[in-house]
Amino acid sequence: MSYIQLSEANCRNCLRCVRVCPTKAMTYQNHQPTIIEEECILCGKCYAICPHSAKKVHSDIEAVRQWICEGQPLALSIAPSFASVWPDYPQLKRQLQALGFAVVEETAVGARLVSEAYMQLIEQRQMKNILSTCCPAVVTYVEKNFPELIDQLAPVVSPMIAHGFDLKVRYPGYKTVFLSPCIAKQKEAADPRFAGAIDAVLTMPDLSAWLKDIPVQEMVEAVPWENLQASTVRMYPTPGGVIRTLSSSDEVYERVSAEGMERVKDALNSIAQGHMEGYFFELSACEQSCLGGPLLCHVDHSEWKARSAIRRNMDPQDQVRQAQLPPRLRADWQADPIQRSVHTEEEIKDMLFLMGKTTKEKELDCGACGYESCRAKAIAVLEGKADPKLCLPYALEHAQSISNLIIENTPNGILVLDENNCVREINPAALNMMNLQEFDPVGMPVESILPDQGLHELLQDFVGVQYYRCEYPQYHKILNHAMISIEDHRYVILILMDLTVEETKEKVIRQMQMKTVEVAQTVIDDQMRVVQEIASLLGETTAKSKVALTRLMKAMDEDD
Repeated sequence: MSYIQLSEANCRNCLRCVRVCPTKAMTYQNHQPTIIEEECILCGKCYAICPHSAKKVHSDIEAVRQWICEGQPLALSIAPSFASVWPDYPQLKRQLQALGFAVVEETAVGARLVSEAYMQLIEQRQMKNILSTCCPAVVTYVEKNFPELIDQLAPVVSPMIAHGFDLKVRYPGYKTVFLSPCIAKQKEAADPRFAGAIDAVLTMPDLSAWLKDIPVQEMVEAVPWENLQASTVRMYPTPGGVIRTLSSSDEVYERVSAEGMERVKDALNSIAQGHMEGYFFELSACEQSCLGGPLLCHVDHSEWKARSAIRRNMDPQDQVRQAQLPPRLRADWQADPIQRSVHTEEEIKDMLFLMGKTTKEKELDCGACGYESCRAKAIAVLEGKADPKLCLPYALEHAQSISNLIIENTPNGILVLDENNCVREINPAALNMMNLQEFDPVGMPVESILPDQGLHELLQDFVGVQYYRCEYPQYHKILNHAMISIEDHRYVILILMDLTVEETKEKVIRQMQMKTVEVAQTVIDDQMRVVQEIASLLGETTAKSKVALTRLMKAMDEDD
C-alpha cells in the first residue's frame, strides 16, 4: 500500500521534497518526483514541506465512520501529541464520545507499559546499547540501513501497539483506532508482526475536520486530566520524554536522545563504528519528537501549548519502575537491507563529466538537487533515481554562457544604462555602430555617445517598452531604439537596430520610382501631342473630302 500518494497535477517541481528526504527514497524521474516505496521510511518530511498540496496521506476515516454507522463499538487510543492541537483533554474526550467512540484513552497507558519494559532491559544489563523503538520510522531506517544494529533495538513494541493489545484485552469485541500525528504509524498498524493490535489509524487532520461538526461546550473552570499511573509517560511526545519517564538506577546505561533524522543518522553511524557502548538512545525521526509529527503541519497546533498542558497534568516524581514484559509486547525486529548497486570509480567519473562536472572545481556540492554532494548525485543518476540535467549551478552556467554568446554576437547594439542614464554595459555591435572600438564609454552619460535631445527626454520618463527612431549624421547611421525599463527603472536596456542600409535602399528605390514616373509622364505627354497632331490632320483632310464630295454631288444634280 502507498501511504503517501503523489499528485502530478499539483506538483510544481520545486524539489523541496527531494531535498529533505533523509533516505533519498523521494527521487526525480521523468520530470516528476517519485517515491521508491522499498526505501521510504514514512518519516513524512516530504508531505510536511510540500507547499503545493501535491502529496496526500492515506486515511482510514471512511472505514471508521462506517463502523460508527453500523454500531460497531470503538476504542480510540489518542497519541500523547494530541495536546499540541487539543490541550483541553476532557473537552476533547467529550467531543470524541459525541462522535461515537465508546472508549477514549490516552496512548500514554501503553507508553507506561513500554517504559516498564525499557527499565527491565536496563536492569538486565545484557544489551550493548539499547535503541528505543517507539518511532516506527527510526526502526524501519535501522532495519533497512543498519542491519548490523538490529540486536541493539529494544525488543519492545511501540506505545501504540502496546495500548492496542491492552485495549483488546480489556474490551473484547471492540475495534481499536489510533489517533496519529505520524504517517509511519499507519504502516506499523498494518505490520503482520503486530496483527490484531490496531484496526484503523485516524490522522489528526482528519479528526480536526471531523470535529468541526461537533459543538464545543466550554467549561467555566479548567478540568484536570484523568489520573494516570506513572503520569510522566505523558512526556513521551517531547524531546527526551521517554528518558524522563525512566526511574533513576545505578545508571548502567547513559541516557541520551536524538531528534531529527540527521541527528539519528549521526548517532547510528557512531554506534555502527563502535564508538558507543553502554548507552540508552531515545531516537525520534521528527526534530521536536512527536510534537513535530508531519501530520501536525497541516492543522493549527502549538508545541508550546502542548508542553505546558503536559507539565500541568503530570507528576515528575511519578516515574516508571521495571515490570515483567508481557509476551505480546515483545518485538522481533528483522534486518531488511536495501540492495544497492555497486558502481566503479570510472563510471562515477564519467557520469560527473556528463553532468558538467568536468573538473574538481565544478563539483560545488551545493545540495540544490537534493543530494549532499555531486558524487552522490552522480551515483543516484546511475541508479536511475535522478535527472542528470537537474543541477542549478550547471543550468545557471549554461544559461549564462548562452546569454553571453547571444549578446556578444547579435548584430544589434545593446547598452545597459543605470538610473542616471550612464552606460554600465555595452556589447561589441554597439561599439562598431558608433566607431568606439578604441574607446571605452562605460561610466559615461548616454547622451555623450547618442547625442539626441528627443532620446534623452524619453529616457527620463517612460514605462515598459518604448521605440524611438533617430538619425546620427556623425555616425552616418539611422538607428531604431528599443528601450526596456527593468527593476523599477533602476536600469534601462537600450537596443540599437541599424536601419541605415534599409532606409538607404528605400531612398534609392523611391528616387528610381520618381525618375520612372517622370519618364513615363514625358512619354505620355509626347503621345498626347502626336495624337493631337494626327487628329488635326485628320480633321483637315476630312473637311476637304467633304467639300469635294459636296461639289461632285451638285455637279451630278445639274447634269440631270
